[in-house]
Amino acid sequence: MELFQAKDHYILQQGERALWCSRRDGGLQLRPATDLLLAWNPICLGLVEGVIGKIQLHSDLPWWLILIRQKALVGKLPGDHEVCKVTKIAVLSLSELEPQELELELCKKHHFGINKPEKIIPSPDDSKFLLKTFTHIKSNVSVPNKKKVKESKEKEKLERRLLEELLKMFMDSESFYYSLTYDLTNSVQRQSTGERDGRPLWQKVDDRFFWNKYMIQDLTEIDSGCGLLDHPHYPGFCAD
Repeated sequence: MELFQAKDHYILQQGERALWCSRRDGGLQLRPATDLLLAWNPICLGLVEGVIGKIQLHSDLPWWLILIRQKALVGKLPGDHEVCKVTKIAVLSLSELEPQELELELCKKHHFGINKPEKIIPSPDDSKFLLKTFTHIKSNVSVPNKKKVKESKEKEKLERRLLEELLKMFMDSESFYYSLTYDLTNSVQRQSTGERDGRPLWQKVDDRFFWNKYMIQDLTEIDSGCGLLDHPHYPGFCAD
């Protein structure tokens, strides 16, 4: 899945469809891939493996888009259904701030002849990746007056702690799995009883293991039968 940066949106494109993520209010839109021509100076940032969802760490902070930066194939189920584990994530602020270096795999279509990003240094460990993300945010946030300095510092401290926990949860626990074609949340017996159920896959899963349900709420609302969450690279749920 290709990730583009435009003036007002981040755009995730795969095949004939694209997910437009507003950098102004965090809103999501499903649009035809050809609409990329209407975006303001789109730049391909690289490739991502999937979308986990979006989250707002504080009411005064922007929304964050959580992407699967790297995955590992852990096995296959009968029927050739692949099961993958999330190994690295990318956290993208849905704001007008310039994105930090995400260290994504380069898209060969838009980075032809380039072996690696010119501005990207050798991959740091996860703690340095998080520190760079937080430092980038902090350097772009201005404090209006001295009365708000304390409040701003408290928000920065909260944001950093929450980002640390988020990164640690995904990268250290090694317990987030997903399949693009198979329901990992229900037993084979339970699934066999509902084989004729025509609902989208995300509507049939066991909510006890639908750990990113809240984070993809906007996606489920715009799905409306279009099959967005059954489309490869938009994993609608994972199981731990």
